[in-house]
Amino acid sequence: MKKEVSNKKKAPDKKLIIVFLVGMAVLLAVIATIVHFATKVTDDSYKDCAIGDVDGNGYINAGDYLLIQKHIDGTAELFESQQKNGDVNLDGKLDKLDMELIQKYATGYIKKLPYTSENETTQQKNETAVTYKDEKVESNVQIENRWSNGDGTYSYQIKVSISNIDDSRYKNWETKIKLSEKAKISKGWDCESEIQDDMLVITGDSIPAGETMGCGVIVTAPENMKILSIVTEK
Repeated sequence: MKKEVSNKKKAPDKKLIIVFLVGMAVLLAVIATIVHFATKVTDDSYKDCAIGDVDGNGYINAGDYLLIQKHIDGTAELFESQQKNGDVNLDGKLDKLDMELIQKYATGYIKKLPYTSENETTQQKNETAVTYKDEKVESNVQIENRWSNGDGTYSYQIKVSISNIDDSRYKNWETKIKLSEKAKISKGWDCESEIQDDMLVITGDSIPAGETMGCGVIVTAPENMKILSIVTEK
């Protein structure tokens, strides 16, 4: 007699399923841990921010003075570097006066941060703005803010704007900004930037006709750094 062959499939081994599920759980836990530490915000995350940029997003606006208000009210905790960035009158404390000064700066009522009578004189003496223009593009660069790092170096917040004054797209452009001192980029936003010898180089892909591209860079350099020249070309 022929032996009957069963069509029933063999049931999965429960032990193997359990081992597989435990292994997956361990793997997911490891991935979650790596992501947590890779994205964890620390005091170092705010050390290179500009004076007034409390939330570290590269801009000085309502979000910064509202964050200080929450800190004063006790509803938000700030890192030491955030508190230092929020001390815009450099009196060694973070209070409502700093919040009001940031609000005035964000609305254009005051033009410079840090805001102290002694520091304003220094800033005016070191303020530099240079413009370049040809038949297709106009570019401007200026030092918006300047502050001491306490170690003999200074941080300079540089604002750059590139305007396409042509009737077609301005593609694959490069702006070279010649500095009087050797500098190091500590932070940049809304642009690609690098240091080449004594040049701060800003690059971009395309600017539509009639529009302006703006960005910012913070560099660390010796005291009294100047912007000597600027040129934008394809």
